[in-house]
Amino acid sequence: MNEIDKIIKTKFQEDTYMPTSTQNIINQTLEQNKNTIIKKKAHKMNIINKIITIITSIMAMLLGSVTVYAAVGGTIAGKPVIEWIGLGFSNEYENYKVDVEGQEVANKETTIDLVSTVCDDGFTILEFDVKLSKEDKEYLRLGESIITEEDIEQEKKKYKEEYNIEFDENHSGLMEFKGVTNTVELEFSSNFEAPENQAYNILIDNQGYYIKGQQTTSKISEYEYKVYQMYFLTDKELNGKTNFKLTLKLDGINNIGNKDDYIGEKDFIILNTENNSRKIDTSGEFNVEVSKDKALENTKIVDVNCESAKYKGLTKSVDEVKVTPLQIIIKLKTQIDNVSLQSLSSTMNKDYIGIIDYNVYDTNGNKLNSFDIEKQRTITYSNGITEEWAPGDIGAYKDFYGATMNLTEYIIIEKKDNIQGIKIVPTVREPDFSNERYEEKNVDLTNFDINL
Repeated sequence: MNEIDKIIKTKFQEDTYMPTSTQNIINQTLEQNKNTIIKKKAHKMNIINKIITIITSIMAMLLGSVTVYAAVGGTIAGKPVIEWIGLGFSNEYENYKVDVEGQEVANKETTIDLVSTVCDDGFTILEFDVKLSKEDKEYLRLGESIITEEDIEQEKKKYKEEYNIEFDENHSGLMEFKGVTNTVELEFSSNFEAPENQAYNILIDNQGYYIKGQQTTSKISEYEYKVYQMYFLTDKELNGKTNFKLTLKLDGINNIGNKDDYIGEKDFIILNTENNSRKIDTSGEFNVEVSKDKALENTKIVDVNCESAKYKGLTKSVDEVKVTPLQIIIKLKTQIDNVSLQSLSSTMNKDYIGIIDYNVYDTNGNKLNSFDIEKQRTITYSNGITEEWAPGDIGAYKDFYGATMNLTEYIIIEKKDNIQGIKIVPTVREPDFSNERYEEKNVDLTNFDINL
């Protein structure tokens, strides 16, 4: 478990808030797979790599902000590129963009300007213009490989001392990332004043919330970048408000790996190394008034009557469909019966339900880009007591049986011209223990067919 421990330790040491629930899930995942590694020593490295992938996927789902780099060939006119979350906005993006003035944070010659917002009945997008001094650009190692010479020397030493074999870069997991170069990440603070054991990364009308965000970085020139910070805000946070003020605190500018450079698994998280990691402490606050009134005027609510999808103790149904000027938003309600700690955390449990993916198609069978997010998770125990958990939590800090879990999820789908209807195919990724590589098998559930 040393390899996993090192990676997780590195991630924990980053100056990023991680909810306790996230740490519990990671610890539970390690514990559940410990015996598997011991029993299958012949496949140790393959299994370790699989578990690392599982854990980093959990991090992607639960950490407050995930960043992806998108190259745009030197131009930024029009909608932002959001490749990592698999979502494309309609061509109406520019029509709903509102310019912002007077929101700048500076550190000597380096400046970060909040220049525009876009808000509809789903995503709120904040556009930042980052201009770096020559000194800061070089310090962040922008454009250079995230794998340093020090990393390579340490890897060679590890192979010799721990594995007692010669270093072979063709079989080194570290060298898979040699071609990944550094780009820019804005780090926003979770250090707002808050009650004990809580952390907020955003204020909405001066009320603190911790909301998962996505960040897209686009390179304009050697010293200039566009950064898009995106939040999916629902009535859970807005309480029916259509006009509100957002406050973000900037902690600094980091370097981070350009995911476009990585040729491996699409959803793999690129972690920084200790030798490469750089941060420029740049503190400041952004305050901006946001309105979704214009978008709501052109939003259509669609009547739906879809058959529910069922699997084991799970029942999933479409609760609401909205077609906004920028996207299609599907609200899902899910109930899972007979829930226990084991059914949530152990892949060996008969009631375990794997990750559910959603593939979306138009009426002609063309696949549409989409992005799904869990916004609320509650559990009602057998004694009738109900608790609200953080999205993705599995309750690893307690033991329970016979509970009922309810989820509120959203699927955000790209809006293309002349789409008359969509088909959503929920697919469960289940572990397949019939083969030694522990690969997953897919189980398709009942489709959701929706006329728009």
